[in-house]
Amino acid sequence: MMMEGAGFKVVDLGINTDADKFMGAIKEHQPDLVGMSALLTTTMPYMKVVVDRLKEEGIRNELIVLVGGAPLNEAFARTVGADAYCQMRPWPSKPPETAGRPRVK
Repeated sequence: MMMEGAGFKVVDLGINTDADKFMGAIKEHQPDLVGMSALLTTTMPYMKVVVDRLKEEGIRNELIVLVGGAPLNEAFARTVGADAYCQMRPWPSKPPETAGRPRVK
């Protein structure tokens, strides 16, 4: 959603997506970058499977790989071979003017 809001065309592959589905979508859509997200720590290790598959297919260096999600961090992104860790922000770089003000009841 945030990528679309920034003007990117996004192809959503859904949840629990296997490496074959990633490869098929990459061949079909010819993206510049591939993004993966995880909401649970149990799904995090599969990101490395996808990155390793990109290497096996000989296309890893042609793509920017982004990873993100609540349980991830920059160290994890480096471990799986991603180019960047994307931290989700609820607002742009600066919080809204109302942040920190007491709520009116």
